[in-house]
Amino acid sequence: MIYSIIGTDKLIKDTAIKELQSCGAVSRYLYSEHIGELESFVSGASLFGDVVIVSCVSLMESASSKEELIRLLPSMEVSQTVFIIDEPFADVHKVNRLSKVSKKIYDAREEKKKDSSIFTLCTSFANRDKKSAWLQFMDVKEKESGEAIQGALWWKWRELWQDTLSGRGTKYTKEECERIGKELLEASILAHRGEKDLMTELERIILSI
Repeated sequence: MIYSIIGTDKLIKDTAIKELQSCGAVSRYLYSEHIGELESFVSGASLFGDVVIVSCVSLMESASSKEELIRLLPSMEVSQTVFIIDEPFADVHKVNRLSKVSKKIYDAREEKKKDSSIFTLCTSFANRDKKSAWLQFMDVKEKESGEAIQGALWWKWRELWQDTLSGRGTKYTKEECERIGKELLEASILAHRGEKDLMTELERIILSI
């Protein structure tokens, strides 16, 4: 059985999580680095007869984990295990695919029209203007969720990283692109696990440029 949560609207996501708590406590949180475990939960069952609930977080953001998730979706749909697929930044194609197999979809997509300041933040970040980026971040954090900011920064960073690898002039080295890219991804993962505060991590990363 599959329930899907798409988007970043905090109110809707909180409502979804509250409703899904009626199924029971989450047994396992799976991130892209754990994708090898996913298939074992499709046919697996609790030794004590409890409902197994698996939260799959942002598996569609990585090419390898996305491919495996899509392969298993039909089996997950009819499994006794409850799968909660949480995709904050799913595009329309991913949403359509999840709609076909989900018992219920919680659509937490926010309006596409965002405050322009979030894009200004991304530009300052890419231009390595630490002071401007930090000031813009302090403003944006009052209006946007941490997931929305992280998603926008990651989107911009992937473009910059590709430019750097292609030899186009950027303000960062290949090594810096790898380090900061890794930190941006880990910030979201650690926040989902409850190990770090996402806003604090994003501020730290911005101040490190």
